[in-house]
Amino acid sequence: MRISTGLSGSLLVLALAVTGCGGSDDKDKGSTDKSTTSDNGDDKDTSSSEPLDVCALITTADLQKQFGSPFDEGELTHQEQTGGDQCVWSNSDAPPVKTFSITVMRADSLEGAIAASGISLEELYEQTKDAYPDAEEIDGLGDDAFISGSEIQVLDGDTTYAFSTFLGTSDTAITGLKALAAQVVG
Repeated sequence: MRISTGLSGSLLVLALAVTGCGGSDDKDKGSTDKSTTSDNGDDKDTSSSEPLDVCALITTADLQKQFGSPFDEGELTHQEQTGGDQCVWSNSDAPPVKTFSITVMRADSLEGAIAASGISLEELYEQTKDAYPDAEEIDGLGDDAFISGSEIQVLDGDTTYAFSTFLGTSDTAITGLKALAAQVVG
């Protein structure tokens, strides 16, 4: 399983947040209808507790447009320790290696220690945000969003999105990261 550096940091924050929180397994896991629409008009349902095909949220053409390289179809992973679903794409013309990742967590599909802790997805998002001392707010993206380095975190209803790249913090990388986050979240 490949996990980006930014995501690894987020998962560390999640693990720390979960171990510090008590709670019961009897939490409300209701969901609201939530969908995103890609540039080609396809609705992507993110409300189900079934694993989400995160790789279908964007296309390889979207990645090439933003980052100037052709990308593979992406590798989908369901993270049983959190309930998150992740897709990691790599460019197919390396070197240099370019990767892009989206991880989606939904309130109705939290698993493992996170679900057992009783922490809400919104609380988890806030704790993650607090762990980034250089977090800068992003207006107009979901209910709340921030960027730190080459990672964007978004809270949108009962869903969180983590967008990250190994392309650094160049203008091209950050512009592409923001454009893809806006495309997915809307």
